[in-house]
Amino acid sequence: MANSGRTDQQNFLPDTCRAKNVLYITLISQLLAIILALNSSFISGDFWSVFSLNALFILWIAFSCAAVFCFLRRQMNHWSPIKTSVFVFFCINFVTLFVTWLATDLLPQLHLFSTASNGQINVYLKNTGISLIASLILLRYLYIQFEWKKQIQAEADARLDALQARIRPHFLFNSLNTIASLTRIDPPLAESLTENLAELFRANLQSPKRLVTFKQEIDLVQQYLKIEQSRLGERLMLNIQLTDIPDDALIPPLSVQPLVENAIYHGIEPSASGGTLTISGHVKNKLIHLVIKNPLSDQQSTSARPSNQMAIDNIRLRMQNCFPDQSKLLVSIGNGEFQTLLKFPLQTESL
Repeated sequence: MANSGRTDQQNFLPDTCRAKNVLYITLISQLLAIILALNSSFISGDFWSVFSLNALFILWIAFSCAAVFCFLRRQMNHWSPIKTSVFVFFCINFVTLFVTWLATDLLPQLHLFSTASNGQINVYLKNTGISLIASLILLRYLYIQFEWKKQIQAEADARLDALQARIRPHFLFNSLNTIASLTRIDPPLAESLTENLAELFRANLQSPKRLVTFKQEIDLVQQYLKIEQSRLGERLMLNIQLTDIPDDALIPPLSVQPLVENAIYHGIEPSASGGTLTISGHVKNKLIHLVIKNPLSDQQSTSARPSNQMAIDNIRLRMQNCFPDQSKLLVSIGNGEFQTLLKFPLQTESL
């Protein structure tokens, strides 16, 4: 089955394999160590000594739990939020007891660590109590964040559906204009293109999905280019190099076609001599790099094209909704060409 987006479990528990989340864990651990040190040093007056020991102890626990969650990330992605919560709760408290045993029983015997002179039972009770409270606060925070992300995702899905609803009529409008221009010049060709357009939309609307395969998206682009080549003739030349991108790579539907449409309508069609539309792509570091180039028309300035901005912003938002913090859509002008670069993670139906 295709991976159609983030799962609830992924939303519930942050990915502890990511460097950004490890940094957050470190900062939170240090804040907790400061709070505990302030409370203890208020009586003893030895803040830095207490803080350093607390910081080391808490970091052992935090990094150990993070390593476990990172190692079991794929399995936990298939768990329910309740099962994930129970596992996180017991994991934190078990690791706390284990690290307490290391600090109070094993390391002092090896003369690698000194422990407090008060009873070991009190140390276990204190650490367990703090661990229980901290883990419950953490789970409450994750639950609130989980519900908030669900709401944000629902709103994003609604915006995504609205954007797709806006892009489809726009594509249909321009395609019908192209066919209408051929009805008097070449009626048989206009009829053939109308049939192709009907088949194209029938296939596209049969099973709307959040993500489709790259082959499906490129097939749609090629159907559209057939219509434009029939209208522009030799003025539209194509250079397509997409063999490096897997056919089963996943992409939001109607992400490439509007960019190709903009390249033709704002770059090649206004030019008296036409030009070459270049579509190339490759995979690098598990990221798909898709580049669309078109020559600037004679009337275009070297500034940004405002008529393109809405389509670019729409596609950028759709990519961000489907690949949060993992996609980019960049535009640039240079050497007489307008270039659009689309980056997004390589995900396939087999994942």
